[in-house]
Amino acid sequence: MRTRRFRLEEGGPKRLELSWRGHYEELRATVDGVQVGESQGKSALRHGELWRLPDGSRLGVRLHQGGLQLLLVEHEGRPVPGSLGHPMTWVRGAAYGLLLACFVLLLRDYVLMLVRAEQLGGARPVLPFVLSGAIGLAGLVTLRLPRVGLIAGVLLVPLKLFMAAMQWTGAGLRISPMDVALWSLVLLYPLLTALYMMRYAPTVEGATRSES
Repeated sequence: MRTRRFRLEEGGPKRLELSWRGHYEELRATVDGVQVGESQGKSALRHGELWRLPDGSRLGVRLHQGGLQLLLVEHEGRPVPGSLGHPMTWVRGAAYGLLLACFVLLLRDYVLMLVRAEQLGGARPVLPFVLSGAIGLAGLVTLRLPRVGLIAGVLLVPLKLFMAAMQWTGAGLRISPMDVALWSLVLLYPLLTALYMMRYAPTVEGATRSES
């Protein structure tokens, strides 16, 4: 049995607990330890279910299977913080991904700088470190201004990887254009997914939710 806890509103305590077996089978919801709903099977969950909470408010759940397979959870029509239907869940994930990429790329830049200094000598390049730092900055911006940070990341990541490939080749290591394209897709996927969810996040009712 898998279990996850959620806040019903931003900043509140984690009062909601969802538990299920397998792939969202036998889904149960409890609030403050009191069971408020149980799924009537995966077919019903795909269509969406609505349960009343002790305070009279409504909890909606639906298993969305269009492109991304997501368990949508809404309280009074609003996505529950931390749930997969909440655009900010994806935005935060993309932001942390950019910060992690910044750390890895800065470490790579440092190692490559040592390799080039040993093999070729000469001045130490600054631009690679600037681009890696800019990716980290885009991650920080994403937490405050999601669209700006995500778009900046989408532009910076391929440029950084292209320049990295040029550096590796200059240091005697062969990097193919396909390698650059594949790594770009890997790093861009969470950014593009976050942008998509901000514009087309699905709802329990089956519509889409646009986040400004």
